[in-house]
Amino acid sequence: MRVEVQADVSPGLPVFGIVGLPDVAVQEARDRVRAALRTSGYEFPNSRVIVNLAPAPLRKHGTGFDLPIALAVLCATGQLPARAFDNVAAVGELGLDATVREVPGMLAHAIGAVTRGDALLGPADAHDVVSAVPGLSFRGLQHLAALRQGLPAVSATTEAEVPQACDPQVRLEDIAGHDIAKRCLIVAAAGGHHVLLTGPPGSGKTLLARALAGLLPPLNERERLESALIHSVAGLDPRPCIEGRRPFRAPHHSSTVAGLVGGGTPPRPGEISLAHNGVLFLDELPEFPPAALQALRQPVEEGVVTLVRAHGAVRYPGRVTLVSAMNPCPCGYAGDPQRVCTCASGAVTRYQSRIGGPLFDRMDMTIRVDRIDPELLLSDSPRQGPTTDEARSIVSGALSFAAAGRPQGLRGTLTRTARVQLEGAARTARMSGRAVTRLLRVARTLADLERSTSIQDVHVAEALAYRSWEPS
Repeated sequence: MRVEVQADVSPGLPVFGIVGLPDVAVQEARDRVRAALRTSGYEFPNSRVIVNLAPAPLRKHGTGFDLPIALAVLCATGQLPARAFDNVAAVGELGLDATVREVPGMLAHAIGAVTRGDALLGPADAHDVVSAVPGLSFRGLQHLAALRQGLPAVSATTEAEVPQACDPQVRLEDIAGHDIAKRCLIVAAAGGHHVLLTGPPGSGKTLLARALAGLLPPLNERERLESALIHSVAGLDPRPCIEGRRPFRAPHHSSTVAGLVGGGTPPRPGEISLAHNGVLFLDELPEFPPAALQALRQPVEEGVVTLVRAHGAVRYPGRVTLVSAMNPCPCGYAGDPQRVCTCASGAVTRYQSRIGGPLFDRMDMTIRVDRIDPELLLSDSPRQGPTTDEARSIVSGALSFAAAGRPQGLRGTLTRTARVQLEGAARTARMSGRAVTRLLRVARTLADLERSTSIQDVHVAEALAYRSWEPS
């Protein structure tokens, strides 16, 4: 929402007041503005100065009001012409030396200015960020004193670079063995499916999860702006998203509900929103607070987070590929053919139940990842299976086919034998409707990987194989 900054300078005792529900950071602008005006050679009036932030019922947060407050005071005292700022939106933090600095949410301010048809006056250092917004007229300001020569010229918009795939932290060719798990990652990248990896400690679950980000294609133009906007609002550097790199977020298992889904005062996006259009990796899944895990259920299903507070509702996007990793039991060796599990049966059940059936039901693929043979790990021979670059090409081909080559819908593309096979498996495993639908989506992605317009029984069989682990 647009905030209008008004200033009134009248005779009386020297007072500098700010009204309109400002928070502490906005109230502190009084000292920053006063010092910045004097440093830059302007006069601060020795009289009663009242600044109003309208609309008054809306709470105002952050240091971005420094620059517009300073401009309002300068215009009210006649030191700058008010007409020069018609159809100009201003945002920026002022240093005591009158330099103009970036604030969180510069992209949001830029989008708002374009929507209203205004030019944006802000810190010159933000040019690389706000230039990602098409149609923006940006006037970069480095120092408040520069306004003596008039408004800065409109900065030239740099051409958007062709997005490049990010250099992955882990490449598939660096991982020995785990052929089934690698295939599972390719399927997850091609269809945006959620994956749960379980196995003993040190079996390679974390390595596999970190390799997934490298299989995804670069962000397209719409996705780049979406993801960069979220990172900008959160106070993070949006440049990697602007460059086309898909987010990869791996929060610690001590994260709170607000840390995962968002919250706070004022509300801030959580990890699931920061991973929008990318990968959210939850390592040691059962160690997360149960309330935090259950709070993920609705965002994982719908791809959006809705935070309802007393002053209103805030919606953050959260369309992610969720990858989780866990040990099968507290000691980590349940089901291991070489190590004996020392946990009591009740302890294993309690440990696995921390995930919760509803969240587990939202996992498209659950894969057991066992330790590989040391001989294979230490071998100097080339790794088997596709490389990261080859897998990324496979994923891109499947995405292109899904977008343009195959018929829409799921059930209508099932062959008769595939339908019979799926119905039998669903009854035998007593699957929920959600689980059946997710299984069908995985089978559809497997068909896309083979450029098949119909879902064959072989695709259903492979999708069933990717649900090879069930909690006790």
